[in-house]
Amino acid sequence: MVLREGEGGNGGGNPPADPPAPPPSPESVLFPGEGEKPADPPAGDKPADPPAADWKEYVNDPAKSEAENAAAKVEHDKTKPAEKSDAEKALDTVPEDGKYALTMPEGVQVDQELLDALGPKFAAKKLTTREAQELTDEYVKIETARATKRLEDWGKTVSGWADTAKKDPDIGGDKWDGTTKAAQKAVNSLGTPGLREYLNASGGGNHPELIRIFAKVGAMISEDNPPADGAGGKGKPVDAAHMLFPNDAPKG
Repeated sequence: MVLREGEGGNGGGNPPADPPAPPPSPESVLFPGEGEKPADPPAGDKPADPPAADWKEYVNDPAKSEAENAAAKVEHDKTKPAEKSDAEKALDTVPEDGKYALTMPEGVQVDQELLDALGPKFAAKKLTTREAQELTDEYVKIETARATKRLEDWGKTVSGWADTAKKDPDIGGDKWDGTTKAAQKAVNSLGTPGLREYLNASGGGNHPELIRIFAKVGAMISEDNPPADGAGGKGKPVDAAHMLFPNDAPKG
């Protein structure tokens, strides 16, 4: 890849058109309201206008008087394009050393190692900095669309897990409220901030099997003899520290 996610780079050229907005992050079952929205894909400004046509100096018309030609020249000179800046001139040249300075949209930076390897090959093909920038802009556009599609697909997968869990005969339906409360209790009592961060970032907090096991652990925190299935039951309180390793619990 010529690009990777990171801070914007420096250089000259035109960034790509704005990409589509990413889909909303699905709500986490175990941590409602805590799920982080994916970062917006990189965006840029509209491309610049195409370069003006070649301009030529006014040539006197023999059929006109000197005064008429002078007036015509004044009007013609008003159409003369501005001189290119040094930056514009650099865009339209081939770097002799094969080192291209490219502009990246916000959130994207050049993979400098790869660009250093490709730069001499670009120069051998007589690619100007502007042409290399145009290729890079197109690549950013394609990769942005791919990233957005991946986010959409993953969001649908995570939301689908939650829908499946809510319909599960053992943990869903009428048992859903009790299941989620027990699962949240397990994570809050035994989990670490790192676990919460992982479950939110990965979407694992919506997976039916993780909800199922956390619900059972949540029931065990208050009851040492829970039923074989479901999250309810009655029994003697058990130290949360011994839930995952019951053989280490004190006897009696």
